[in-house]
Order: sequence, then C-alpha cells, then structure tokens
Amino acid sequence: MDFIAPDHFIDLTGIKSAKIDFEKEADQLQRILNTATKENDIQHYIKHTKKWFIPASLLKDYDFGNHSAYLVPEQSLGAEYRADYMLLGHNSIGHQIVLVEFEDVNVDYTIKSSNSETAAVRKGLAQIRDWKRWLDVNRMYFLSSCGLSDIANSIPSWGIHYCLVVSRRARMNEISNQLRGQIQHETPELHIVTYDRLVENVRKLTNGF
Repeated sequence: MDFIAPDHFIDLTGIKSAKIDFEKEADQLQRILNTATKENDIQHYIKHTKKWFIPASLLKDYDFGNHSAYLVPEQSLGAEYRADYMLLGHNSIGHQIVLVEFEDVNVDYTIKSSNSETAAVRKGLAQIRDWKRWLDVNRMYFLSSCGLSDIANSIPSWGIHYCLVVSRRARMNEISNQLRGQIQHETPELHIVTYDRLVENVRKLTNGF
C-alpha cells in the first residue's frame, strides 16, 4: 500500500540524486570525530548543519531502505524514553525500523583492567534494553503515536532493530570485539558500531541506501 509519511518524517529517498559530495562529507565528518569528546559534539554538528544523511547512513548496514527511507530525530517512546534517531526503511518484505542511540566518541570500548565495557558503552546498552523492554509491551501504541498506524501491519514483529554508535575502531581491541560479538549474538536485534562506520557509510551514499 502507499504510505504517506507524517510531516515530521524527513524523506531520504532523494539522497542519491542530491548534489552532495559524499567523499568530501566523509572527510569532514572524520575531522569532526577526531576532535569530538562527547556525543553532543556530533549531535550538534548533525543538527546544526541538518546533515541527516549521517545517521541515515546506518541503513547501509541493513537490507531495507532501498525502496524508501525516512528519518525522525529525537523519536519519543512514550513519556519515558527518547531515541536519538528513528530510521524507517522499506523493501519488498515491508517496512522496518531502526532506533539509534549515540554515545560518546573518543572513549575506550572496554576497561582494560577488567575486560568489561566502559561506562559509555554500558549506558548505551542499558538505554537500548529499556527501549526494548518498553516496546515489547507497547509496540502498537508506539507505532500509532509516531504516525505509523497505516503501515503497522507491514512492520513484522522482528522488524524493529536497535543500533548503538559508540567509541572508535582504534580504541577497540580483541576483547572489545569479542564482547561486542557476544552481546550481538545474544540480542539479534542489536547492532553495535563505532563512529568510524558512519564515515565509511557516508562515503557509500553516492549509490543511495
């Protein structure tokens, strides 16, 4: 069925035809990341410049978004929670959602002395667990409240995903990768990437999502 997106949804389908030099944008994002200390540094850059294609580039890691793609900044989950971004993509199977949490940039992924996640990683994971727990109970209310009632039936039960963006690749070691892999295995809906993935994905946007 045809989907008329609510007014607050940012339509990303024209990204491929937009006159944007994504190589240049990726280089600029790399420079911003290298000097950033907190999540807010990146959020301010994205929102001030309205470069929504940066968080939207995460759709390159999924197999939906090739038919249509939308982004909503600061998507509420009831009165309790708020995702930094909601991505909505569509392919031949139907619509699917990614709820995105940005955490700190230039921080270690693990505490080397204890082989456990740092506070920034733990904070992001706890936030996503809270979202998932809430959505398990309030899924239909959520879809209705954000304007997706018309396509709720085309969003499968497994069609809500979660993505945590945190740390840098150079600040991860073998233990970091093992811990990340383990939690992704235990929670298939969860995808954890470093900010370097955003740079890589922005470079690929010349071909769209």
